[in-house]
Amino acid sequence: MDADYREGDVPASPPEQIESPEPASKGLGKTGQSAIRGDDSVSESRYEWKDQGMQNVPVKDLPNPEGVTRSEDFDHHISYEDAIQATKQYQEMQPEIARGTTGEDFSARDQANGLDYEHGQRRVYDLFHGSDPIRLDKNGDHYDIVSGRHRIFAAKEIGLEKVPAHVIEKLPR
Repeated sequence: MDADYREGDVPASPPEQIESPEPASKGLGKTGQSAIRGDDSVSESRYEWKDQGMQNVPVKDLPNPEGVTRSEDFDHHISYEDAIQATKQYQEMQPEIARGTTGEDFSARDQANGLDYEHGQRRVYDLFHGSDPIRLDKNGDHYDIVSGRHRIFAAKEIGLEKVPAHVIEKLPR
């Protein structure tokens, strides 16, 4: 997890709730969720991790992604150029998604335009809303990036205002 959140940075606006794919923590009891986060101390029993589902989180409130600081750090799932292009395309798609356009709608549009998955809008939609969304842990006003570092880096690079993310929040019992 990222630990480079700058002290004094405070999110300016609360994230918006958005429709969620199945939560990553579904089926995990408090013990299982705690084990994932390494929270096994007695003092942690005063807190619980609550699945807040998918939320539109302001990018400016997110820490810089650990291990992703330059274009050369894109070498495993997606190239830097593809990440930037997909994020720009996602930025253009956001108003439609906010109005309720679904992945299936983008698939139908891609098919009508003769685009395969690799070159269509459905792929971009799936990068942010599919089965592997950006995942964040939230503790107070601080976010830790669990997954999606490259997407967050690209979002910061192009000045994207918000990203959809699956948020798990630490709350007092």
